[in-house]
Amino acid sequence: MKNFTTVLKIAPAFLLASSMIHAQTKDSITKEKKIEEVVLIGYGKQKKTDLTGSITALSSADFNKGAVTTAEGLINGRSSGLVITQSGTPGNEATIRIRGGSSLNASNDPLLVVDGLPLDGVSLSTINPNDIESFSILKDAASTAIYGSRGSNGVILVTTKKGSKKLRVSLNSFMTVNTLAKKIDVYSGDQFREIITQYAPDKAFMLGNSNTDWQKEIFRTSVTSDINASVSGSLFGKVPTRFSIDNLDNSGLLMTSRYRRNTANIAISPSFFDDYLKFNITGTYSYTFQNKASEDAIKNALSYDPTQSVYDSSSPYGGYTEWTTPATGRPVGVSNPVSMLMNRHDVQNFKRFFGNINMDYKLHFFPDVRLIVNAGIDSKELDGHVVVNKNSRSGYFGVNNVFDYYGEDSYSDESILNKNANLQLNYTKTFGKFNVEALAGYEYQNYHKVSSTSGNTLLYTLDPANNFYNPDSKPDVNLQAFFGRLNFGFDNKYLLTVNYRRDGSSRFSKNNRWGDFGGVAAAWRISQENFLKESTTLSDLKLRVSVGKTGQQDIGIYRYDYFKTYNVSSTLYYQFGNQFYEIAKANGYNENLKWEESVKYNLGLDFGFLNNRIKGTLDFYLADTKDLLSIVPEGPLENLRIIGPKNIGSLQSKGIDLGLDVKAVKKENFNLSFNYNLSYNNVEIKQLEVNGIDKGGVGLGGFVQTFREGYSPYAFWVYQQVYDSNGKPIENAYVDRNGDGEITSADKYNYKKPQADVTMGLITNITIGKNWDFSMGWRASLGNYVYDQISADRSHVNHINNTVDNTINNAPVDFSFTNFSTANKMSDYYVKNGSFLKLDNLTLGYTLNNFIGKNASLRIYGAAQNVLIITKYKNIDPEVFNNGLDNSIYPRARMFTLGINANF
Repeated sequence: MKNFTTVLKIAPAFLLASSMIHAQTKDSITKEKKIEEVVLIGYGKQKKTDLTGSITALSSADFNKGAVTTAEGLINGRSSGLVITQSGTPGNEATIRIRGGSSLNASNDPLLVVDGLPLDGVSLSTINPNDIESFSILKDAASTAIYGSRGSNGVILVTTKKGSKKLRVSLNSFMTVNTLAKKIDVYSGDQFREIITQYAPDKAFMLGNSNTDWQKEIFRTSVTSDINASVSGSLFGKVPTRFSIDNLDNSGLLMTSRYRRNTANIAISPSFFDDYLKFNITGTYSYTFQNKASEDAIKNALSYDPTQSVYDSSSPYGGYTEWTTPATGRPVGVSNPVSMLMNRHDVQNFKRFFGNINMDYKLHFFPDVRLIVNAGIDSKELDGHVVVNKNSRSGYFGVNNVFDYYGEDSYSDESILNKNANLQLNYTKTFGKFNVEALAGYEYQNYHKVSSTSGNTLLYTLDPANNFYNPDSKPDVNLQAFFGRLNFGFDNKYLLTVNYRRDGSSRFSKNNRWGDFGGVAAAWRISQENFLKESTTLSDLKLRVSVGKTGQQDIGIYRYDYFKTYNVSSTLYYQFGNQFYEIAKANGYNENLKWEESVKYNLGLDFGFLNNRIKGTLDFYLADTKDLLSIVPEGPLENLRIIGPKNIGSLQSKGIDLGLDVKAVKKENFNLSFNYNLSYNNVEIKQLEVNGIDKGGVGLGGFVQTFREGYSPYAFWVYQQVYDSNGKPIENAYVDRNGDGEITSADKYNYKKPQADVTMGLITNITIGKNWDFSMGWRASLGNYVYDQISADRSHVNHINNTVDNTINNAPVDFSFTNFSTANKMSDYYVKNGSFLKLDNLTLGYTLNNFIGKNASLRIYGAAQNVLIITKYKNIDPEVFNNGLDNSIYPRARMFTLGINANF
């Protein structure tokens, strides 16, 4: 691990050295014609040279190659400060964090804006990645404050592809073979027989004669296919138009899982009156089908007896082997994982449409002023249906203490409508050496959600009290805002940006409803000064500084928590004279709930050398968040409830972002380039209303994480394990850290945290001649730790020999090292180093130019993804969800791809 860390530390130096070796000399540098790159910013665009905030712009040339099935897969590892944790479950959303987020328990998701329309959540899984033209990642408050309450955790702006003047047809297709890269190391059937003979000889009669690898039984090699076609051109010869369709089919590694996505996208860009009036009309429709295989089967595959066969012809549970109680015949213990998958079908159908109409009118009588209007909707319709075979273990249960084969048939549905509209006036003018841009606007957003669930409809007549159709219709959430921005530039050297937003949220009472947010940023283009302007070595140098304030109001299901509401009983009455009145109970509320606010500081440097053959950015940032929104236990009789949302404290986030782009070799027949990024981030809780909130529940009332002043959120809070002279943990032996002569909860301490100290990405691109291309993408994470709940729950005798239900269970091989007789879940022994180096993808392509015509090209490529991982962590993958608790995850597939890109 020491050598691995050293290699990562010297990577930036290696890149610089490599680029310098291959760079042309000062005399041979040929000045290229500079094209002003335009970057998408909040409510507008700006030349990249004029940016004052911390923004990473990624175009299609920067995207990850290979079999990319989700939009976030295009940019994973491509930007400093951006961490994307992708799920192995087909169709599930990734977790995206920009600079670690800025909240404790409220949402830490960045705002996603597609073609000017803010979407609900980070909903990238339903967007076809082939439709995306570019991303802009807004990181500092000076860039995001104009989005006010929605920009606290950063903003991701997505631009989709538009039409063109010439007719262009594209066909992209690939097929991927998905394989299981790794399994959890548990005992084989033969090994398990030896363990039972030693530790539970009285249960030896229960052993079977098989050697079943339950993980092999539930996982499979599967296939993913994707076909995308698009047509771009001018409708009626005048209106740029683009239309695309896509079909994705992913079977997934886990047996019975499946995800299908069909999308259609249209973009129309008419203009009138000599381009004084322009429209951009975009719309995306997607339909996704997901068969959600029971992921609890993955956990059960680690525990089910490997000496048993999958099938038993005498079993009443659909012919699958199951543990039963001899006296009653009722099922007990861990369920057969294959049966869990084959006898349960959880189907979800998800329909989504989002679209936006943008009108940009340059006033005829005052052409320096533009009127911009955006209006859009984001509509979602979800319906689910769960069916469980009655003749299965999952379908056998008790109702009113009567056990029988019932099965399950239940339904759920959800409807979400997110409406958004904004009106802007934009003024742009140049006065000699002064450039001025002013923006003023108003925005309206309304979020409507209705959902309902049914109980098990098969039990309606047997157990009507616990089975009913449960509609859930909460009041709409409404956001309104007034915003503005001023950009000043002087002599193409000195830049200043001031923005302001006044945000109103219906989540808060009238006294706290409105929040004021804004930012100031300044930049100095040092390279434009006379003493550097003619330099052939230093081609770009810009110093940036910014400060701003953003807000947060999203606290999950609590929409109108300041309302005083009552529940009226339909069965209890109070008699007053001859009149009976229904008894009402007050519900909990918090009328003092207010905005969570973050003040963020950023100091940045943009630089370029050798005509920008080497260019990069370096940022130092600090963010202080106060009035943290969190859902916490409340005091006796406080707010008339046990838990609820409160403003509870403050936290601080600080870090460094570094990004480098190096064109190491640039010749006619050979090009070699690198993109390297590094981020350091540290989040610390500064103040809490109640210091020491238990988090990370691991069963039996135990918690292994904490919210505590002076530590990172979800820091591990455990006992310090004592080891013998051979380095073996001594059971139930912990360090008496406070020296009081006994081991109590006062001896728990902070040992590591789930968040990485440092994350890195390295992309290598090579082109040879006009035909061959090669790309390779690496990612690294240092300082992140994982709680190995897989072993903590299972690697002890009491799990192997379960006396509660009189069964025997398999265990991870870690048991052979510890020989624990009971669970020692609070031990720091189970907090493992999760640092890793991953080779995410390798892609090799060959392009046939002019293969059936002058403008036609065909690219054939092969790719591999999730190729290699170097880590000390012994389980499937150290990249886990759930804040660092690993209780088994849906494994990310190792994929081998063959694809084509054809353009006509």
